[in-house]
Amino acid sequence: MKDVWKWITGVLGVGVGVLAAWFSYQLITLGMVPNKILAMIVVIVVLLWLIALVLMLRVQSVLSRVLGVVLALALALATGFGTYYLQVTNGALRSLTYGDQIRKISSVYVLNNHVITKPDALNGRTIGYVNPEAEGTKHVLDGLQEKGIEVVGKQYESSIQMVNDLKGQAIDGIVLDQSYLGTIEEMEGQDRIREEIVPVFDVEYAIQKTDSSSGVNTANESFNVLISGIDTYGSIEDVSRSDVNLIASVNPQTHQILVISIPRDFYVETACDASAGCAQGKMDKLTHTGLHGIETTERTLEKLFGIEINYNVRVNFSSLVTIIDELGGVDVDNVDEFTSLYKGYVFKPGRVHMDGDMALGFVRERYSFTEGDRERGRNQMRVLTAIIDKITSPAILSNYAGIMKSISKSFQTNMSTKEIAALVNAQLSSDAPWTIYNYSVNGTGGTDFAYELQNNAYVMYPNEMTISNAKADIDSIFHGETPPYVNH
Repeated sequence: MKDVWKWITGVLGVGVGVLAAWFSYQLITLGMVPNKILAMIVVIVVLLWLIALVLMLRVQSVLSRVLGVVLALALALATGFGTYYLQVTNGALRSLTYGDQIRKISSVYVLNNHVITKPDALNGRTIGYVNPEAEGTKHVLDGLQEKGIEVVGKQYESSIQMVNDLKGQAIDGIVLDQSYLGTIEEMEGQDRIREEIVPVFDVEYAIQKTDSSSGVNTANESFNVLISGIDTYGSIEDVSRSDVNLIASVNPQTHQILVISIPRDFYVETACDASAGCAQGKMDKLTHTGLHGIETTERTLEKLFGIEINYNVRVNFSSLVTIIDELGGVDVDNVDEFTSLYKGYVFKPGRVHMDGDMALGFVRERYSFTEGDRERGRNQMRVLTAIIDKITSPAILSNYAGIMKSISKSFQTNMSTKEIAALVNAQLSSDAPWTIYNYSVNGTGGTDFAYELQNNAYVMYPNEMTISNAKADIDSIFHGETPPYVNH
């Protein structure tokens, strides 16, 4: 009987020891836990394991042996659950990082009148395109040729003129990148374009990206992050316009964050890497830079503000809804009463508790405000502030696994897992609260030529004074000072 007992407790002791060792390894490699806390946890785990072994194998009292088994089982459960949460965290962090390519889809669109329903029916038809040298257009034309489908090409100076000719049946189809549909949809008379045309031939292709991150020690050094929100639901991998553009300046030493909102229609000079396929040096709306990836938006804003943006984060509509719901909702400080066109949500002044869908209605609305997109930008900053407050509070622990899993599917960033871990480590080492400031740059509305549209569109000409104020605020944050021009 004694031999059986020793064998059972020996196996249990070894199993618990392996679990404890694996848990400790996962905790150390995560890099998020401060060294003092890490050492304390590892020491406690080892001591509990040794005590359980002694009680099970060395002490003759039956009661002591039973206590040893209970302690061993409790330690096994604790380290097992701990390992699970650590693996969830590690998996989420790995999923956050970008791949090295931008996936895009270009298509031949035809009228939704059931005349042309298959690619073969394009043979001998007239197909319009704007730029025959554009990557998407070349891939589509080459793809058609490979299938033995011969088309007659017609080049246009304006995508709107091309779409109108298709709707007027002057041509049979058009080559268009799928991410451009939203851009065309905003033009006068094109609000039903997604119902009026359908794709009959698709080509998916990849554009190689360059890493735009410029790493810093996120635990000790100040840095700038571009937060770009694209106007889509579904996969975060989709390429689309950059409708939300925020620059967050972070000082981890003083626990200060400055969030600057830039209107989507800002008329800016596009700056990008040649591999992105964008129009280097051309004037366009800021939102259109997102069509060539977040790196293009980042470089464009670096040029506009004369600053270095160290990292970027990319989210979409689905991201916002998912993360806020996993957080159990957020409390947002609302200034003015308004009704959102999105599902008719009514927002009263004061602190408003919002779930994900309600928050989406809050950040999308602009037509209810005299300042339009600028006030929408302020509301986006208010929701971001509420999310930061919730994430940096103990409330995150109530649904930690769900939050980490949702983050892994809802965000993309070029910040490395090591840099994210260092920032979290620094936060856990200090219980100092974060001070969050907001500022909105502004401009004057007008009409000008938008390069991506190859047509005139509504734009906002930047107010240089607000640009200068934003730069001064960023400089103040980096020096640990109170920014002088913040809204509140």
